Amino acid sequence: MSMEYDPILYDSDPRPFLKDEVAFYVKLVERFRPKTILELGVGTGRIFSKLLPLVKSGVGIDISETMLDRCRKVCAENHNYKLYKLSFVDFDLQTTFDLIYLPFNTFQHLLTEGDQMACLKNIRNHMHGKSHFILDLMNGDNLSFDLEQWKQDYSTILPSGDILQRDQKTVGVDKVTSIVQKKFRYTETVKGAMDKVQEFDALMKINPNKKIHEILEKLGFEIEGIWSDYLFGHDTDTKKMIYCLKTHEI
Repeated sequence: MSMEYDPILYDSDPRPFLKDEVAFYVKLVERFRPKTILELGVGTGRIFSKLLPLVKSGVGIDISETMLDRCRKVCAENHNYKLYKLSFVDFDLQTTFDLIYLPFNTFQHLLTEGDQMACLKNIRNHMHGKSHFILDLMNGDNLSFDLEQWKQDYSTILPSGDILQRDQKTVGVDKVTSIVQKKFRYTETVKGAMDKVQEFDALMKINPNKKIHEILEKLGFEIEGIWSDYLFGHDTDTKKMIYCLKTHEI
């Protein structure tokens, strides 16, 4: 199994910003009161499961059946949702939603502008006149990377009592394509002995802010506002979307 689709690794991440992320979306739903929601990249249901009690119905899509299986278990107490194994680039659910959202980093796994635009066009096709859409991104303008330097993301104790540690490093940055290449390493300590779990590569397209605006405006999105790090900075009349922009690497 690829580590990037291992539910245990996702659910074991203890970093505080993940709880802040859930709180951000709960606050968003309480503010806009959508009856229907669509999450792209639903994963294990970390956010999705907390929103279902607040809405009439929800749909989640993901490309990993393993993650969807875990999501079904996490959402088992709810009966108002459906999950589909679909790509962000060419999904068609034949309906519209009051709120559509892509959580942190999800959109940036689409590595070509063509795929990014196809994804956003599909999202527009699933919106009605009063829908909202939130796109949560890193801002390529303000990122700096220490190439080839391993950095510990976290270390946590698993339910088994073993210790899991995740490290990452940036291998390369292509300024022309805005694609960043990273390596992630999971190491598990079992009964006091270090046992390397796995390393895997990850590619992310981290566009400059100006480029994202160009794509969104080209596709007809109205940008309601920009918030950073899940903090609401102001109130404004609701329009088409909220753009949550990260100004630094977490």
